[in-house]
Amino acid sequence: MISQGILVFENASAMGDLMALRFGGLSLVDRGIRTMVRAGLKRILVIVPAGAAPVPLSRITRKLDISLEIVPWGTASDMQFPAGEDFLLLVGDYVHHHSSLSEAMADGLGAADVVSLLSDSSQPDIPLREVQLEGEAIRFREAVQSRDQLSSGVFLCAAALAPQALATAAADVWSFLSVRSAGRRAEARPGASPLWRRVADRRTARDAKNMLFSQVTKKTSGPVSRHLNARFSIPTSKLLIETGISPHMVTVLFVLTTGLTSAYLFSMPDNYLYLASGGILWQLAAILDRCDGEVARVSLCESKFGAWFDTVTDNIAYLAMFAGTVVGMSRLHPGESLYIYVGISSLVSLVFSLILLYRYAIKTGSGSLQDYHVGLKRDVPASEKGVVYAFVERHAYVVKRDFFAFVQFLLVILNQFELLYWLSMLTFHGMAFGILLSQRKMLAVHRAREQQPAPAAGLEAMSVAEDRR
Repeated sequence: MISQGILVFENASAMGDLMALRFGGLSLVDRGIRTMVRAGLKRILVIVPAGAAPVPLSRITRKLDISLEIVPWGTASDMQFPAGEDFLLLVGDYVHHHSSLSEAMADGLGAADVVSLLSDSSQPDIPLREVQLEGEAIRFREAVQSRDQLSSGVFLCAAALAPQALATAAADVWSFLSVRSAGRRAEARPGASPLWRRVADRRTARDAKNMLFSQVTKKTSGPVSRHLNARFSIPTSKLLIETGISPHMVTVLFVLTTGLTSAYLFSMPDNYLYLASGGILWQLAAILDRCDGEVARVSLCESKFGAWFDTVTDNIAYLAMFAGTVVGMSRLHPGESLYIYVGISSLVSLVFSLILLYRYAIKTGSGSLQDYHVGLKRDVPASEKGVVYAFVERHAYVVKRDFFAFVQFLLVILNQFELLYWLSMLTFHGMAFGILLSQRKMLAVHRAREQQPAPAAGLEAMSVAEDRR
């Protein structure tokens, strides 16, 4: 598996200003480094224009657990590169989604000494380069008419090409690759993913930002989240990310406060204005709940702590909201203890369900409770799924926040608070029952997987690349 790479910016005065161009919350140089790290690289050399003013790296980039060196063109690197290890070379003004780099590294060099990754382009009015193979050498020329099978700015290089000598051995990266590939096995390989853009100015930077935001929706997102909430959250996240606000602050300032305010309003359902406002805020919280993850994914600052922080704050808002629902029912039916007892039992069921889900998340190393739903589908063979298990798997989407919050929003807008109460209570008891029945088998499958031999490096890399898409 490739673990070292070079991020190279053209040796031109205009490139110095371009490196500092910020979009999606990061400068171009910051984004290049973080993208390579997200794809799995541990040792990175950055080559910048000679005489260019240093671009300060962000705090998160400086704290990355990697070997990093930045040198100007014409300066030899002091970084020690293990002999015989292949490289990934990324041209700095080509912005990629990390999954395209992961795919390239998973495929590897094969029998070639240098591989140029090709792709089509959706940028018809910006200079790009065609790739040609002359014998075994790679040649580059500016694309004139055809806009497909262009260089995506990504190259896999064998150690024999000594790409770490790029800064002192050539005038530009294209000449270097043409010269070093002569007499060696060169390949121009169509890339599986066109998730890249070349950045030349603010307009093309916005294009790259839009491309990155097109990939923020997770596979585990429910239908309401994908088709409704995303239409509001993504434009909001595009604005938030340029303010420099952290995903954690998005969670606290927008998601948690909105959810807790909604919970307070739900405790007063005898006032329809309060009730409807609570429903609107609860749906808004579900929309904003996407924003912290979207900001984290585009700014490449996802972390296990961030996943847990988002999960815990979501659950606090959930518990507060349903506690407010119970209080609201007691206000509508004073002196009738049935509603209090049923509500308390449902909250106990919810807490019990969360404990089981947290137990599973801790044992599997996940920071998201949504992975339990993924495990229901993926981990247990169909032959071992009984009727109840299959029912839980098929209808697990009902308890996901996007779907349930939208149903709650509709019910309170229609002034059906009591129906909301009974539906919530039934859902929580059913969820606790389903999780209790399924978790033992889920954990057994996880233990069996842990005892299996580790997969081959190539297969593991392919799995990682697929999970990150």
